[in-house]
Amino acid sequence: MYIFKNTEINNKKASDFETKSMLYLLGMRSDSEEIEIITVDCFNDVTGSNMDFSKLWDVQSKNHSSLPPSKIGESLSTLYDNYISTISFYEYILFIPKLNRDYLINPSLNIYSYANINEKQRKGIEKKLKEKINGDKSGTTPPLFIDFLSKISFVEDNKRVSTYIKKISKFKNKRSISEEIYDRIFIEIRNAQNSLKNSYIENEKINHPSEVLKFNRHITKTEINTLLISRLVGIDVFSFPGIPVSFFDVLIGKDEEERKDLLQECNENLSRAFFDKNGCREFWKATEILIRIIKEKPDDNIFDVYSSLTSDFKIKTEYLTKETLLYMISLVKTGLANAD
Repeated sequence: MYIFKNTEINNKKASDFETKSMLYLLGMRSDSEEIEIITVDCFNDVTGSNMDFSKLWDVQSKNHSSLPPSKIGESLSTLYDNYISTISFYEYILFIPKLNRDYLINPSLNIYSYANINEKQRKGIEKKLKEKINGDKSGTTPPLFIDFLSKISFVEDNKRVSTYIKKISKFKNKRSISEEIYDRIFIEIRNAQNSLKNSYIENEKINHPSEVLKFNRHITKTEINTLLISRLVGIDVFSFPGIPVSFFDVLIGKDEEERKDLLQECNENLSRAFFDKNGCREFWKATEILIRIIKEKPDDNIFDVYSSLTSDFKIKTEYLTKETLLYMISLVKTGLANAD
């Protein structure tokens, strides 16, 4: 049985650092493709999981302006608690600002194990961690203490906000998007993550990690990718230099004026649907389904995709007309075709 302790309650000030640690899990690791779900402030600040919760990446993030050995030791305590818990975690990660390089054996590394920390600093880390675990200054070595330290990964934040977004972006043409746009996307993801904390789960119990889903403190990779692609597709909509290739099939038989009118109408409809406060959720849902359909069947033409979409999802907003959706499908197909 696992009991949730020290969870944050109604913390409305979102943490950039926790969001960076989440995006690190989703886009900056060699095994990021395995991570499908992120839980927020449940097991730890953020915890990544595969779909069936058989593999968990546990992250404690600490954005202290200064991290002496005592602070590092204190910061490791929740990871230790998880290490000796009834749940098995695949990796234990301390996500931190750049450490004093004098602490490290190889100062060129930004991701490293405990073995890369100098002996002098290790003594301070272990002293404070033992105090935190034991609740006293006896210096007694807790169970599995040395084994735990050998399992820790230290990850330093040395990237710009935009870099974290770019790493999960699947579009090649990243340079055409301004830093301001990336910053806005980051803030939107941060706010979505922070909103998940507005519930009380202290002392709640679970027997299997998958049971955490019932607390609705999770966000999926699909949701984040949909948000990101929606934003980037939205940008393309308003500055697209021509006509998406697959949309030419819709324009067959129309004269030049009719084509101009239809393209303008589609752009205006997408803009209205995208920015409409009442209909934006429907727009996002349609986009999410479109992305899934196109990824599953990339060779389907836009009419087949439209048929699949309308059979899965009933479109209610007046802005998403058939022609507008076909245009949207064409844009998404173009975007995904240009993916890395």
